[in-house]
Amino acid sequence: MLIIINLSSRETVMSIDQAKAFMKELAVNEELKQILHSCSTPDERMNYAKESGFDFTADEFAEVRTEFFEAELDGVSGGNCCMQSCESESGMCGFDG
Repeated sequence: MLIIINLSSRETVMSIDQAKAFMKELAVNEELKQILHSCSTPDERMNYAKESGFDFTADEFAEVRTEFFEAELDGVSGGNCCMQSCESESGMCGFDG
């Protein structure tokens, strides 16, 4: 008897959980915010997140970031990137490509 288990949906849930944990850490960790803000590319930011023990994709982070900011919208004014004013000329979050 062959049993096939689809791990992709489970892995996605785990990655989303990792992205949520990373977002929560960004909310309280000033050093992490400064390090990410000093990275010059989205790939550098993603690599630093992975090196810090968080495993998620840029799309998963974008999904969590959207959920987070929608939930916090009542208490936030203006667009913020990683809880700081975004300095990107494009106006996009530093994790966006």
